[in-house]
Amino acid sequence: MPRRTARAHSPRVQAADPPLELVVERLAYGPDALAHHEGRVVFVPYVAPGDRVRVRIVERRAGFLRADLCDVVVAGPDRTTPRCPVFGQCGGCQWQHLTPAAQRAAKAAIVAEQLARLGRLRDADVRPPLSAGEPWAYRARITLLVEGRLLGFRRARSHALVEIDDCAIADPALVAHLGIARTWVAALRAVPARVTLARAPGGVVLVAGTRRRPGPADVAATERLLVRHASVRGAILAGAGARTVVGDPHLLVPLEPDLQLEVPADAFTQVNPSANPLLVATVLELAGVGPGGRALDLYCGAGNFTLPLARRGADVLGIERNAVAVAAGQCNAERLGLARARFTCGPVLQEIERLPVQGLDAVVLDPPRAGAPDIVPQLVMRHPTRVVYVSCDPATLARDARRLVAGGYGLARVQPVDLFPHTYHIETVAEFVLK
Repeated sequence: MPRRTARAHSPRVQAADPPLELVVERLAYGPDALAHHEGRVVFVPYVAPGDRVRVRIVERRAGFLRADLCDVVVAGPDRTTPRCPVFGQCGGCQWQHLTPAAQRAAKAAIVAEQLARLGRLRDADVRPPLSAGEPWAYRARITLLVEGRLLGFRRARSHALVEIDDCAIADPALVAHLGIARTWVAALRAVPARVTLARAPGGVVLVAGTRRRPGPADVAATERLLVRHASVRGAILAGAGARTVVGDPHLLVPLEPDLQLEVPADAFTQVNPSANPLLVATVLELAGVGPGGRALDLYCGAGNFTLPLARRGADVLGIERNAVAVAAGQCNAERLGLARARFTCGPVLQEIERLPVQGLDAVVLDPPRAGAPDIVPQLVMRHPTRVVYVSCDPATLARDARRLVAGGYGLARVQPVDLFPHTYHIETVAEFVLK
């Protein structure tokens, strides 16, 4: 059974407060939807726009209330039946109770709202999200937390672990190997904090992020696992500065119809292989760099955008601080004969400060969730013709967009790509053009 912890309630909430009946208005960025009660905003998880619901207030703040759902009185038009039996307990998905069309519409609206409210860009051209493939079983990689022999995801707004035996959004090959992953965890002396399962040609690759340096006994246990289970193609043990590879740890990541990355499983890749080519195509279109053009790819990973740009004749420098990803990018460039793609390893800000100020046609940046507040001034100083910003957080995108616009750029287009169905997470590509 899933393990649970109670939510910490505000002392101002009275246990005897009667339930309220509310009408849900829209989805917010996060696990909640938004309603109003007596003029105050109420955030409620796992409800749908148009639902009439009974809720109980669990937290009172100066500007808003939080509530838990008691029951749905009348379902809204976008509500559907979740596929996962632990939906509402497991924090991995937040929107399985919504139709895919409603999810995509909400994501576009959230991006526009964040750009307007935080970025002060009220007329942004936000396009309908692109999507590809079936919205179930799409994840080619999942990372599970480990507590003893339990593997699972965190519950929403909790440190409690929800153990899983299935996952509706994970590739079936990963689900089939959950028991093997548990066996591996139990055999390791260097206890993992997390375990990643990634789909590979002919099976899966396992990655253990251990709390201490893996030793010979951990390597031996891993070798025995690979002998017993031929479908485990490889494994990586990483902890306390050490990294040990057993077997073949490489994955294939589609970039274009006839182009794939070969990357080790502990290098960052997009989790949705069906939608990643849409993301790549969008970046290439908005960057607009052709033969002889000069481009930077910041936070480039293993070359998800670097290599396709170089394939079109552009001279591209990818900058990334993860040495494993950079080595993979360099190997792929050599394998594919893409001499115009170069990579350098180091902190992005430090490396970009060393570069010449002039002469860039485009900069592609795909920063972490925190955005790129330290990079934007460097871009403004260098005046590239275009900046293509790939974001996984609409709030930090809006903040950085405002600074780019203040620095002389116009926001031309915003194209969300639905890489993460059934979650509130949004991948967005924004095109900024120098005025």
